[in-house]
Amino acid sequence: MALLVMKVLLAPLLLAACSLAAWRWGATVGGLLLGLPLISGPVSVLLFIEHGPRFAESAARGTMLGLLATGAFCVWYALLARRTRWWLTLLLAYGACLTIAWGLSFVRVPLVWAAVFVLITLGALSAFSRPVECGPVQKTGTRALLLKMAAASVIVVAITTGAGVLGPTVVGLLAPLPILLALMAASSHRREGSEAARGLLRGALAGTWGGSAFFAVVALALGSVDPAVAYGAALAAALCAGALAMRVQDAAPARARIAHDWHRAGAVMKRERHLPRVRIPRPVFLWMLRG
Repeated sequence: MALLVMKVLLAPLLLAACSLAAWRWGATVGGLLLGLPLISGPVSVLLFIEHGPRFAESAARGTMLGLLATGAFCVWYALLARRTRWWLTLLLAYGACLTIAWGLSFVRVPLVWAAVFVLITLGALSAFSRPVECGPVQKTGTRALLLKMAAASVIVVAITTGAGVLGPTVVGLLAPLPILLALMAASSHRREGSEAARGLLRGALAGTWGGSAFFAVVALALGSVDPAVAYGAALAAALCAGALAMRVQDAAPARARIAHDWHRAGAVMKRERHLPRVRIPRPVFLWMLRG
């Protein structure tokens, strides 16, 4: 009974806290929390309880790779949001996400190399994302929030129930798919414009770095140490990695300004070097000295 209550309530309550944070502190903070393993984390804990550490460890490897698909969704949606309507942007970005997730299902690499590749890729995407000026997210009605919470509950129950049939790799790839992030991004895009959606996705990119750190620690530590210690260390790693990604994102505008200034200075120097030289006739020059 307690396990069923965890399946039904844990992820929806985390999503509600995320929505409240977005209303209070803005879309970027809400996106950061959405990028963290709000659903895939509880799914991993439930898989450990139901199927044991080996199954949860294999699923964590798949989830870590699946976060690349989430990062691809964030990038594609942010790139298309200014040019296309919200529903077309959602379809194209989610199509790219599912295509990458399908391709990753055939990837078999050692855990350490997979963790390094995922962290570097998501860190680079987060570092080079452009800053967005966006304020607090407009509050939605209670009905909309309850629908999102119900969707989160259904996702967790469906994934954990079908885990024995699907296997750890497929379950791990399905767990981080950005279903709730896609709903919130499309809702922000439709109601508040592309900048609000891009701010949400920029924060989510930083959060995916935290999610990849979480599952890297879970895959490495689960089975070697106490499960509570493993998940506690994974949570600490996720928070630290997400905060570091946000700091890197905040430093990106300063680096861009410095690069722009250097580029302008180099262009001016190059232009001045090619200016034609003006020769003053000697008699005129001597006349100027006499005067």
